[in-house]
Amino acid sequence: MRILRQAQQVLVRLVRSRGSAHPRTYAAIGLALALCTRHVGAQSRVPPVGQVITADLGLEGRVLWVDGAANLDRTTNLAGVQDIVRRCQQAHISTVVVDVKPVVGEVLYNSKIAPHLRTWQGRTVPDFDVLKAFVEEGHRAGLEVAAALNVFAEGHKYVQRGLAYSKPQWQSVAYTAIHMLAADGQLLPVRAPSDPPNPGAAVIYGEDQLITPGGAPGDRLVAQFDNEGRVAGIVDPALLDDEPISAPEDGHLAVFQGSSLDWAGAHLRVGGTASFQVQTRLVPIADDPNEKVAVFVNPVLPDACEYELSLLEEVARNYPVDAIVLDRMRYANLYNDFSPATRTAFERWLGKPVTRWPSDIFTFDRVPGEPIHPGPLFRPFLEFRASAIRSFLKTAAARLRAIRPNLQIAAYVGSWYADYYPVGVNWGSEKYPVPYTWASDGYSRTGYAEFLDWLSTGCYYPQATREDARQQGKDEGATVEAAADLSVQAVQSATPVYAGIYVLDYAKRPDDFAKAIQAARQHSQGVMIFDVSYLYDYGWWPILDNAFAQPALAPHQVPGLTAEIRCVVDQIR
Repeated sequence: MRILRQAQQVLVRLVRSRGSAHPRTYAAIGLALALCTRHVGAQSRVPPVGQVITADLGLEGRVLWVDGAANLDRTTNLAGVQDIVRRCQQAHISTVVVDVKPVVGEVLYNSKIAPHLRTWQGRTVPDFDVLKAFVEEGHRAGLEVAAALNVFAEGHKYVQRGLAYSKPQWQSVAYTAIHMLAADGQLLPVRAPSDPPNPGAAVIYGEDQLITPGGAPGDRLVAQFDNEGRVAGIVDPALLDDEPISAPEDGHLAVFQGSSLDWAGAHLRVGGTASFQVQTRLVPIADDPNEKVAVFVNPVLPDACEYELSLLEEVARNYPVDAIVLDRMRYANLYNDFSPATRTAFERWLGKPVTRWPSDIFTFDRVPGEPIHPGPLFRPFLEFRASAIRSFLKTAAARLRAIRPNLQIAAYVGSWYADYYPVGVNWGSEKYPVPYTWASDGYSRTGYAEFLDWLSTGCYYPQATREDARQQGKDEGATVEAAADLSVQAVQSATPVYAGIYVLDYAKRPDDFAKAIQAARQHSQGVMIFDVSYLYDYGWWPILDNAFAQPALAPHQVPGLTAEIRCVVDQIR
């Protein structure tokens, strides 16, 4: 009861500080205290106090994302900007996020630091200050305008352009594997189905995969390997009836097509043996086929970080934006970065040398597609990477708020928290006890939600609710509802959470899109729509008009509210 009384005092202080501005505040206190009563002592999980309070106060974040590259035709002229703003105002959107530093690293505002985006996909981009236009038109319409920057993305592989190409020493270094099949003293490249295409490689499947019959005779061969590498069978699927081909128990299938067919015919025979081999190498990310789009710079390099910070500061100084949203403030994937600079920084953080780099972090399985094998320093390395990103955000937030104390700092991340660690980010609260086996004892301390004024998590799933998933026989966790719940849980009310909806997930399903919006609203503190281009393509602006029939303040627009909610949560904890 002492904790409940303290929580009540904090909330009452909030009421007094706001006067009688909002008649539902006392109802919010009652709900929050009732929630606390149910949870305190009953379970270790801290209740979603922030979500309960903001919902009962009628606060709701409504964020619309304007992707930089996807909307160039619409955003590089005043009429297009005005139309977006007008429609947002009509739909009671509170915040427009304008992507002004796309993946390529060239910007859509007048910068003295970064190059302006002048051409894209063979077209000339007009000399137009996109950010200035949105700020002026958005503020005139009463909207918040946020500038989004892809922080550590400095190049686009499709166009092979960007700062990372002119400064290759800044590029992230990827730890990659080359898989081979050895038989008769000869080697053939092999790959997993999820690996980048390679016409000369055979594709390897596990025992859970079936190869269906069919095709033209001689077009492909399938070899079956048992768990000791013996060739249990070789068959042309075109010669079978309806029986699919499966691997022996704990074995694998190899599908040979094109140039690999000749290799299989020359070096494989039933009863013979073959083995999988793996070779590793370290390559610049621009040369790594596993990262298909963005060329990342290394977040450990001081020069690269200082460059990114200078861009953030430039926007804060020169444009009266309401917020800066940090996108791709992360590593590319689990296989980045393994440069000498990162090794040195990790050893300094660890307090001892790494004897075997990078195999002390993890090693690759000999068979493509199989999980990696964590080494003795795997979990410390995950913590180190997440601490590097947290340190960058801490510095960025301090420097930006020194320029403009009321500037909001936000971030855009993926909602799949349990599987997000490969990109080196812990977007949850530093007080969230991370329950996963990959997390070290100190991993919770890398959480960065406390540095943010709001967070958008991409709850990008084509099912809106758990009930929808159950009815379709699909995973309940892969729903907007479940992803939003997990987001709120990980953030622990440290900052408002707005669940993101990917409009493309609901193409040709407008009713399901509307349901997804409702799921995001009910299970977080608002909704972020990605991206405006689809609303135009599908003609779905009326769905937003109906969903947001009445205007609403966003939680982050109420001064002091997040700080008070954090106090309540601390008292409960």
